[in-house]
Amino acid sequence: MNKVMIFDLDDTLYDQLSGFEYAYYRHFGDTDIGVGRLYRHFRLYSEELFEATQTGALSVPDMHVVRITRAVADFDIELPEEKARAFQRDYEHAQQHIKLSTTIVEMLQYLVQKNVKLGLLTNGESDRQRAKIKALGLDQYIPKSNMFVSAELGLSKPDPAIFETVGKQMDVGASDAYFIGDHFDNDILGAMQVGWKAIWYNRRNRP
Repeated sequence: MNKVMIFDLDDTLYDQLSGFEYAYYRHFGDTDIGVGRLYRHFRLYSEELFEATQTGALSVPDMHVVRITRAVADFDIELPEEKARAFQRDYEHAQQHIKLSTTIVEMLQYLVQKNVKLGLLTNGESDRQRAKIKALGLDQYIPKSNMFVSAELGLSKPDPAIFETVGKQMDVGASDAYFIGDHFDNDILGAMQVGWKAIWYNRRNRP
């Protein structure tokens, strides 16, 4: 059987920092935090709080408020709730205009030309992740039937069950599956738990 390549979405197929920058400069451009530093804290809290949204302990809108509030608090900035929600609105607006880099486009085109079966597996809310997929035009390269969003499956990475579910739906054996992602625990270790090969795209040079 031909090898199958399944990609993560955020910070793998596109640079998530690009959308974050827009909101950062609108709300914190007059500070000396630095967009890269704040983004790292923002991602950390996003990852920490994600599980709470899956169990229902925290609503997604409230998670959006908490993650940016905690991130800026690390730099001694107190952020009122209404300003946290305004930041989120600008962040979501910017995500409507995200684009694939030339390198990613060329890679996907090459894989399609070589008849490599492609898939996508992303953690997140259905509406938000589907909007990103549409903005990026990923259906030019990846069949819609091979695109999977955690909220739609009722599972999330790194749970081995989500990788097994995707493997079954794509009709791919573990020995033929390659997963490419930026998050070591969720993407790399998660995929390896079910026998998939994994490629770590360490965009942020995480240790």
